[in-house]
Amino acid sequence: MKRLALAAVCLIASLTAAPAHADRETALAAIRATPRVLDAQIDDRGNLWAIVKNDQVSWTQFATVLCVVVRPHQARVFSARVVDVTSVGRGRKSSEWKVLAQANCGAL
Repeated sequence: MKRLALAAVCLIASLTAAPAHADRETALAAIRATPRVLDAQIDDRGNLWAIVKNDQVSWTQFATVLCVVVRPHQARVFSARVVDVTSVGRGRKSSEWKVLAQANCGAL
C-alpha cells in the first residue's frame, strides 16, 4: 500500500513539474528570439537575465518589453534584468554583472 501511495505521489509530482519546465523553455526561446538579445537565462528565484550589447537604447523600456514577452508563456519570472555582455563570463557571478536596467514583471 505504501509503495502504491509513493508511486502516485511521484506520478503527480512529475506531471505538475513538466509544464513549468516547458513554460520556462518556451519563454527563454521567445526572449532569445527578441532583437538585441544575445543570450538569456532564468534562475531558480524567478530572475530573467537578458544579455545584450550595450548600445544607445532605452534599456528600462527594453526590460519592460521582456516582461511582456514572457507573460504569455506563464513562466515563473518576477524580475527582468538587462545585462551588458562585456561584464558576463570569465567566472564572474551574476552579482558582479553590469545591470543596464531592471523591470519588476509582477507590477505590470
